[in-house]
Amino acid sequence: MSTNRRNFLGTLGAAGAVTALAANKAFAQTAQETPAAAPMFATPSADSRALTGKVAIVTGARANLGRGFAEAFARQGADVVVHYHRAETLDQAQETARLVREQGTRAALVQGDLGRPENVKRMFDVAFSEFGRADILVNNAGAIVKKAIADVTDEDLEAMININTRGNFLCTREAARRLSDNGRIINIATSLLAGAAPNYAAYAGSKAIVEELTRMGAKELGDRGITVNSVAPGPVDTPFFHSMETPQTTEFAANLSVAGRLATVNDIVPIVEFLAIPSSQWITGQTIWINGGYLTR
Repeated sequence: MSTNRRNFLGTLGAAGAVTALAANKAFAQTAQETPAAAPMFATPSADSRALTGKVAIVTGARANLGRGFAEAFARQGADVVVHYHRAETLDQAQETARLVREQGTRAALVQGDLGRPENVKRMFDVAFSEFGRADILVNNAGAIVKKAIADVTDEDLEAMININTRGNFLCTREAARRLSDNGRIINIATSLLAGAAPNYAAYAGSKAIVEELTRMGAKELGDRGITVNSVAPGPVDTPFFHSMETPQTTEFAANLSVAGRLATVNDIVPIVEFLAIPSSQWITGQTIWINGGYLTR
């Protein structure tokens, strides 16, 4: 190699080293000035406020699971529309609203039978008139009956279909029309869709629509960034479950879980809370079984 060539490469190497040092110094300075990027995947914590600026509609929110969902969304910063079915349960719905407001967010109440399309429309109207938008719908309202198929009356069947089937469809339809882009539809199904239990045909059968709406809704609304999922709890220690059970059947159901107990509301709330936040975007069209091993599919 000639002397000139060696000198040139040496000069180039020195210049490159100086350039690299300057670049490293600039990068270090930028790193100090720029906050760390948020992780790609994040689960909600009590103080993350991941839903600030969002509006959630929770049907059947006067008590039980619905109240738990409403409180969780409020902790994450969302304003909440608290739906309840019967006028005589207003005091319970007001308590849910109080718990929402305790978290520093706003609550609005709306009452009505969601098997009637005008009531579903009015529920969304309240979200827009009070808060200007709707981002999250939790289809939680439901009815239950436990009877042998031969003993199910026409009135029983209509009650199951009215809210579990028709009401779920009507709420999902209105959400498809009015939910914000990147919104969330979370359907509350039942683990009975994964296995048979005597005397629950009317209840589980009327809930079967939830899985289909979840799958179809995810495909239809996905191009708007809206996710649609269903959560399928097993037996939960609430008046809703106990209204159909005896101490003996309750004990039997509890012992089907790996922990030998019924679920609590706090066992179910975290998965619904997670499905509502932005980092759950890649989960859609799914039914998530949450039952402590009660049954699986």
